[in-house]
Amino acid sequence: MSASRIISLKDSPRRRSSRVVGLDDASEWAPHLRRIGFHEGVEVEVLSGRDPVMVRCQNGCVALRRCMLGCVRVCALREDDRPVPRVA
Repeated sequence: MSASRIISLKDSPRRRSSRVVGLDDASEWAPHLRRIGFHEGVEVEVLSGRDPVMVRCQNGCVALRRCMLGCVRVCALREDDRPVPRVA
């Protein structure tokens, strides 16, 4: 992964894939977000919305309150950071 600036998912531009680098464990939302799949290394993308916000996480989409996004730390992915799909 390239060296990128770490930002909050709340500040991530729409339709830009990012990788989770960590959660703010001081936040009350961290345990809930972990339960629904927000873990270090997972690719996420803000899709739409103001509050709630639609977020793609792994292979699914979830609607989250904007305040919940503040505890998710991400770094932007470049196209060459994405894994190459395997062809069977």
